[in-house]
Amino acid sequence: MLKQAPVAKRFLAFLIDWYLSTLIGSLPVIIIRSFQYKDLVISISLEGLSVNKACMAGFLALITHFIYYCLIPYKSKGQTLGWRLFGLKLLTLDKTSVSLKTMTLRHMAFVVLLQGYLTSSNIYIITLIKIVFNLDIIAYFQTFYYLTSLISLIIYFKSKGSQLLHDKFTGTILCEMILEQKSKK
Repeated sequence: MLKQAPVAKRFLAFLIDWYLSTLIGSLPVIIIRSFQYKDLVISISLEGLSVNKACMAGFLALITHFIYYCLIPYKSKGQTLGWRLFGLKLLTLDKTSVSLKTMTLRHMAFVVLLQGYLTSSNIYIITLIKIVFNLDIIAYFQTFYYLTSLISLIIYFKSKGSQLLHDKFTGTILCEMILEQKSKK
């Protein structure tokens, strides 16, 4: 049986996924920084890297986010590690499995680009724009992310379907899987 994911479980699963994806996504940056400086450098910032190395590190970090938030849930029938721990599953509105295309659109376009504060990968995008184009756009992106995240939360709490903005755009819903107990006779 499926029902809409409770807010507390959804939030706790989000925190776990955010932490794990940030940790995994920072590995390419740490490795490339360490190669550039010929020493172990534990820093997740792209700043200070050459343009080519910053682009490579940023791209690889985004690939790790794609793997964590799109490929893993697609292969595991709609579950990230955080969702799995809390018995949650991402489905389409008609309760079927979500395609890789929809997973990618949901996370990489609508979460990373539209609601950047929901992931750590947005920092890599903002920093790459700053490095490659010499544009300091952080304040603009922050304002945009605050507004879209606020709109998403308003939609979530006002909608009957309990969908965030990225769920509305992609026709997905995060559900809680409930095991039915068989009655003893």
